[in-house]
Amino acid sequence: MGHPLHHSLSPVMQNAAFQKAELPWVYAPLEVTAGQLRGTLAMMRALNVRGANVTVPYKEIILDDLDGVEPEARWLGSVNTLYRKGNKLQGTSTDGEGFLRSLGLLRKKLRGSTGLILGAGGAAKAVAGALARSGVKGFCVANRSVGRANRLVKTIRQRYPRLESSGLSYRESEKFLSRCDWVVQATSVGLKKGDPSPLPLKDVKPTAFVVELIYHHETNFLREAKRRRLGRLNGTGMLLHQGALSFERWTGKKAPLEVMRRVLLECLSLK
Repeated sequence: MGHPLHHSLSPVMQNAAFQKAELPWVYAPLEVTAGQLRGTLAMMRALNVRGANVTVPYKEIILDDLDGVEPEARWLGSVNTLYRKGNKLQGTSTDGEGFLRSLGLLRKKLRGSTGLILGAGGAAKAVAGALARSGVKGFCVANRSVGRANRLVKTIRQRYPRLESSGLSYRESEKFLSRCDWVVQATSVGLKKGDPSPLPLKDVKPTAFVVELIYHHETNFLREAKRRRLGRLNGTGMLLHQGALSFERWTGKKAPLEVMRRVLLECLSLK
């Protein structure tokens, strides 16, 4: 559920997983407006839909229309996964853990590190919560609305008071880049081909790595990281792992991770 959805590879990935698990299920994209959300959820309850993923721009605003939200997702104010519990729809987030799993060996570099998160929306919230629990020393959140960045930082500090964190404007964050061990690009800038990088990377130290959560094409943010020979990842791994965790929540079965990975990479190679 989201808007726009034309770029999403979740349907092909999840349908391949259902086929491998021999489940007669179908995962379909459902492009809805904000005004249709409540009615869509009512339809899901009535038709015994087993679950859903939620993507931009609804990860935050859908919370109040659900029958329940798991504590971690409620605390952060963002869900990406819905699942049925009886005749009720519950919300949770697999984004944060999916992000951490996507880092692979880079995950070991997080403990004691300092970084920058670009964005303060639903995905950024999940990533911020995951990074806080992973043992980082601190991070700054940069957003067009500094007030929104500050609210996310305040939320994180309530649970992790020792974390060194603050909200910044994009201009302020440029001065912070030289201190960063990593940068996570968690805004929607780059969904459209030709979107500029939200932040120049000229001051990032050469040992830092960057993560772009967008996966369906190479963004200008990643192109600049490539030119500067920085360690880098796109959002394919996060899509894979958050999707696998969602699959397991819906089905109670272990996700066929390698099947899901292969289908994703095949689709991306055709783009």
